[in-house]
Amino acid sequence: MTRTLPPFALLVEEHGTQLLRHARRLAGSEAEDLLQEALLKALRSYPRLRNGDHLRAWLFRVLTTTAFDRCRKVTPLPLATVPERANDPELYDDAFGSLLEGLTDTSRAALELRFVQDLSYNQLAERLGISPEAARQRVSSAIRTLRGRIS
Repeated sequence: MTRTLPPFALLVEEHGTQLLRHARRLAGSEAEDLLQEALLKALRSYPRLRNGDHLRAWLFRVLTTTAFDRCRKVTPLPLATVPERANDPELYDDAFGSLLEGLTDTSRAALELRFVQDLSYNQLAERLGISPEAARQRVSSAIRTLRGRIS
């Protein structure tokens, strides 16, 4: 049995407090903005609803979906906002480079190809002219050597 749709204002009045509580769980201090955005979306689509069953659940779904949509819209910081201290040469010590210095040329090449150039073991093997198993072994051996130095 389908019900006719009540005025939208009555829905908001009836469920507004519960919706705000749910919005606070989803968005914290931005709950009121989130709820307002969700109610605007709900109001726009309200005339297209076919029946009046489960209107409370529908409002909660619109609110939750709006919160998820907001989370997806998080934009990365522009590169210009990198703090100046991140580029400070005094903070950079070449400990990694010095750690690799003691390795053999083959071990260092295997690590650089695998982790700096991000080559697969098959690509690494092709580049070094060895089998993929030998490539895995070289990387593994180099990592074992580095672990021994660190600990």
